[in-house]
Formats: sequence, C-alpha cells, structure tokens
Amino acid sequence: MKTYKHILVLVLLCAGVSCNDFLEENPSKTTSVVPETLDHLEQLLNNYNSFASEGASELIYGTDDFAIQTDLYNGISNVFTLETVQYGTWDIDYLPTTGRPYWPEEWKKIFTANLILQNLPNVSGDPTQKQMIEAEAHFIRAYSYFQMANIYCLPYTNANKAELGLPLKQTTSFEENIERATLEETYAYIDADLQKALELNRDLEVINGQNRTWRASTVAVLGFAARYYLSLNDYAMAQSYAEDALDLHSYLRDYNTDMRFSTRPNPVTIFNPDPETVNIDYPYTHDLQSIPTDKLEWGESYYYRFLNNGAWNYFPSTELLSIYDQDYDLRYKFHIVEDYTYDRGSVDPPYSYPGYIFFFKSDILSGPSAPEMLLIKAECQVRQGNWADGIQTANILRQYRIDASAPANIRDLAATSQADALTKVLEERRRELPFVHRWYDIRRFNNNEVDTDDVIMSRTFYPYTNGSILDAETPINFTLEKNSRRFARPIPETDIIASGGTLKQNEY
Repeated sequence: MKTYKHILVLVLLCAGVSCNDFLEENPSKTTSVVPETLDHLEQLLNNYNSFASEGASELIYGTDDFAIQTDLYNGISNVFTLETVQYGTWDIDYLPTTGRPYWPEEWKKIFTANLILQNLPNVSGDPTQKQMIEAEAHFIRAYSYFQMANIYCLPYTNANKAELGLPLKQTTSFEENIERATLEETYAYIDADLQKALELNRDLEVINGQNRTWRASTVAVLGFAARYYLSLNDYAMAQSYAEDALDLHSYLRDYNTDMRFSTRPNPVTIFNPDPETVNIDYPYTHDLQSIPTDKLEWGESYYYRFLNNGAWNYFPSTELLSIYDQDYDLRYKFHIVEDYTYDRGSVDPPYSYPGYIFFFKSDILSGPSAPEMLLIKAECQVRQGNWADGIQTANILRQYRIDASAPANIRDLAATSQADALTKVLEERRRELPFVHRWYDIRRFNNNEVDTDDVIMSRTFYPYTNGSILDAETPINFTLEKNSRRFARPIPETDIIASGGTLKQNEY
C-alpha cells in the first residue's frame, strides 16, 4: 500500500516538539532509527499536530448539511470547486483519481500507533507509564479505524458483515498483508483496540487554563466508546458510556455569557453597483487561525480533534438553516455568519449567503465532548422508551445554548410521544453537531430498527465531467438512496495500483 510505505519518514520527521538526538536522525525506509526510550514514545504522542486534523471532504460536503445549490454556485463559483461538487454528489467515477483523499491522513496515525506498540516492549521504564502509553496507542488506532470504516466501508450490519472492510495493520512492516479484511473482522479489530484503550486511567488534566485534550484520557476513551456503540445502534451500551463520561466531565459553555463577537474589524467592500462597505460579524473564535489556544480553552471537549476544511467553505444548506430558531438560538447567532460569501470574494456583483464558523474558517471540533455525550444519552433514552427523560436530558444542553430571554416554551423542548421526542432530539443533535456527525448519523439512521429517521439525500445541480461543471446545461438530480453502495466512498486508485491489485476497490 503506497500510502503506508511513505509514512515512516513523515512520522519520524514530525515526531517531536523539541530537538533531540532521536529526532535529529535522518530517517528513511531503510534506516535503523527507532524509538529507544519511553520519552521518545511520549514525544510521538505529544505531537498533537499529527493527530488532530481530520480533513474528510466526505464529511464536509457529502451530507445534506452542506449547500450543493445552483444559486450558491452561481453566486460564488470562484470558490465552489469541481471537487466540492464531486464529493457533494457522491461521485465514484472521478474522485478515485482526482480527489484529495482522507485515506492517507488516517494511515499516518495508525502507523504511529503501531510504531509505539511495536517498540514499547523493547524500552525500559515505569510499568504504569508503559501501560498508559499502550492503552493510548490502542485508542489512536481504534479511533482512526472507526473513522475510515465509516467512510470507506458500507455500514456495519448483519447483511454487510462479509463485505470489504480495511487492511488490518498491526506493525510498521511494509511487507505486512494489505488485503482488505471483512467488515466483521474490521469491527472486531476496532472493538479489541477499544477494550485495551478502556484500561487507560488518566484524568483530563488542566494545564495553564487549558484542558490537556491533546493526549488521551479516561473520559476521552469513554466518550469514543459511547460514539462507537451508538454507531452500532447499541443504545444501552452507548448510554452507559455517555453517562460514565459525563460523570467525569460535564462542563458546558454558556453561550449567554461565554460567547462574544470578534472585536477585530472585518469590513468588505461590495459593489451594488456603487461601492458599499459591509462589516461581517465573526465570533471571537474566528480570530486565531493556527494557534490552538481557543480550542484547548473551549472546555467542553474531551479529545483534541477537529474537522478541517482547507477551502474555508462550510456553507450550511437551507434545510440545516431552517431548523435553528433564528431569534433565540445562540448557535445561530454566533456560528452562522451572515454575508460570509462577501468575505470569500462574491462582491461584484455581490451575492450574500451565510457560512458556518466554529474555529477560524476551517475547523470544527470533532472529538468526543460533553454536548455530544448529553445528546447520545438523550437519544438513547428516547429510543429505549424513556422519551420524557430524553427530552429533559436534551434540555440540559439547551439551557446553555438558547438566549436567556427566550420564553420557556422556546427554550425547552417538549414532546407528545416517543416518535415526536425522537424527531426533536435528533434535530437538536443536528443543530449542535453539524457537518461533523451527519454522515455517520445518516448511515446508522438508515440501518436501525425504525424507518421514521431514514434519510435519503438528494441534490439538484449541474452535470459535470472530470474537468468542469457544465453550468450551461440543465440541472439534474443526484440521489443517495438509503442502501446505496456509494455509502462506501472510493479508495484512491494510486494505492490500489501500487498494491498490484491486492487492495480491492469498493464495488458499485
């Protein structure tokens, strides 16, 4: 597998946060440079830049949270790229050779985890520290395999167990088998890593006012376990792990008191047709682009991961926008930035459309968090029949998200039945966790015990080729049916070719 073969140099070159003999060696595929001490392994884990970013275009563009709309394209075609449309219409013809895949990013993380696990028995040191490092490496590997299984494989169901999973890499050897295991074997591998990770016994420390989320902790693993079991529609287990996580860390940021707008001016000149200055209001979290201070001080997060959109384009669909109360929901006030397209260059003629902003223009926290755990707990309560309790759990979060001046019937959700409660809790989940979780959610909604939450995604957009969007032609319909095989996104053809055919492409 070409991706895996080129990771050793990258991992060792990027491993540390300070210079030392280990990191100053000149690594290559044939080098004998290996981690020799526990400190070397700690340095690999401390390099949060090698783990934090999740640049999955499949998640950013591939759901009904993102606006694949002809009017938006017509208004800002300079940044609405062909690749955006290909990901947004679930293309299988061109993306395998032209897309910028998420695939190699996660293999780098798996390689680092395997490098640590492979060398850990050969270094001396405190047994407790070694056990913590081992559990953390298993956590990193489980997390990445889970991410990739949800993008490059079909949903895990009884009917799909024999379908293609992922290559199960356990070492850093370039000669290790890269044939894709079954989906059942892949999930067994994730589960085994998760069980080892659950042995991690480490508090979520606070260092200089910042949560130490760049390293795994007990609550981070519990949060991931809740997410994992929710994806399998195991609501009892998911709720149990979510509650365990909340028992350790339940902090919620109060948007009434702890959010504010940036004080930095953001004027844009539009031509309508005369020049006119428009001041764009960003949340203060837009101010820092590459410094992680705001993310680490956010407080709600358990584990420092973020969905990264290097194109700076989180355009919320009209459907997503419609489920916010625009008068009282402070998530709309602070995260939905009006006139965002002006700042992206649509000024002559001007075209106004909002953007979603969490951190700068590119990043949305994606690691397990206290809000996610509350929403998992609420959903699981509803699905298991305790729907009134589930509504009350969701309302705990809303106290921190809805304007304090809102009437009680606006602030608090209410339901008249289990079905009504489920609809309202899932809408709250979508409002709180847009883009990041929607792809995973649609996959599980379409493969659970009820039909009322099924999602069939459809877009009406221009046809395209491998080189251009045919915007002079009549728009056509693109649909991702409930059981479409396109839920398993294509693997890069470069890796398939490099494997000599051992690595199989998904079948469509």
